[in-house]
Amino acid sequence: MRPCVSFIEVYHITFINHTRHPSPIMSETKNIVILGANFAGLSAAHYIIKHTLPQLAKNNDAKYVLHIINESTHFWWHIGAPRELVSVKDAPHDKYFKPIMDGFKQYPESKDSIVFHHGSATGIDVDTRSVTYTAGERSDVLPYYALVIATGVRSPTPLTTLHGDHNISIKALDEMNTRLASATEIVIGGGGPIAVETAGEIGAHLQGKARITLVAGGEKLLPALRKALAEKAQSQLEGVGVTVLYNTKVTNSTETSDGKTEVHLSSGKSMIADVYIPAVGVKPSTSFVPESLKREDGYINANPTTLRVDAAGPRVYAVGDVAKVDKGGVLNLYNSIPVFGANFAHDVLGDAGVTPVPAERAYKRNDGETQLVPVGPKAGVGAFNGWKLPSFAVSFAKGKDYMVGQIPTILEGKKFAKA
Repeated sequence: MRPCVSFIEVYHITFINHTRHPSPIMSETKNIVILGANFAGLSAAHYIIKHTLPQLAKNNDAKYVLHIINESTHFWWHIGAPRELVSVKDAPHDKYFKPIMDGFKQYPESKDSIVFHHGSATGIDVDTRSVTYTAGERSDVLPYYALVIATGVRSPTPLTTLHGDHNISIKALDEMNTRLASATEIVIGGGGPIAVETAGEIGAHLQGKARITLVAGGEKLLPALRKALAEKAQSQLEGVGVTVLYNTKVTNSTETSDGKTEVHLSSGKSMIADVYIPAVGVKPSTSFVPESLKREDGYINANPTTLRVDAAGPRVYAVGDVAKVDKGGVLNLYNSIPVFGANFAHDVLGDAGVTPVPAERAYKRNDGETQLVPVGPKAGVGAFNGWKLPSFAVSFAKGKDYMVGQIPTILEGKKFAKA
């Protein structure tokens, strides 16, 4: 069931209807449409509002309206998911889930130029330059002047990424807290950072009250980090009661009649678990995108240098994990958004005849060894640009509360206050 609509949403829905009949003073309304409002989408939106919309306001021949389409009314700092799925008491929902529109209250002068649609994109037509989307039982078509695809990626479970409205994840987290409290056999699939962090959090929280097995498909944990750090992570996991099973993949899982889960392994064996958590990778949220705009792996075929989607025509971009122009993650996003912002401004200001027109920028991916992986609240492994970090530094920087204090950098765009 769709949650109650906030006053802000009602206000903007009224405004949507109004924009279909623009004032005769304005010759044209040009829609800038952003698909997605999690890390990448919100970053792109705030960058545009802070740096480009004020410049576009100088063009008296058109009115520019920023439309944001997103399945959830709330932003989720899902970096903290490993802590939340263990204890929402220690990681309460109101700290990690924040209303998206709260971040836009800082722009009273632009309130008539920002429209939020609580819905899901269902299609893109590059010929008519329009997006179709659903909101509740209603379907609509929104023409775009510029389009930003920022729908991100989706994990196998709403425990670690949004799967629609935020209440789906809140319910899943609450239920997992309850199940873990009485579990004696726990299996986690995966060997990446989410799997390691989740196993570490559960182990530290339960303190030996359950048998925990981490099923890793490779020869070591944490593929992005060197072998020595992976081995250190294994040692830390073992210290909180986690056993790591290497070179084995979870092929599928089935629910048993008594409420447990049978986890089937690539070795041909299976395990019976009270709790099974899949943390085995992500898939791009691009089911609505034409195949002509996607790569074979389903990600958007974005120009890795400009972040434009060249095959879609002018003023179409992809940002964040869905573009896959780097390894993904927030740190890379902090570097790519300013490049997107410069190229977006170059394109739209140039088209509007507004000067000065910013110079184009080129994005350069950084594949240096950078990753912070807490193993419980008091340990962890990590590196930054190839420099090994001590365990206490990882614990202090991320393991304490999974950097929840950094939410305003995304929710309010504070990271992008300067162009």
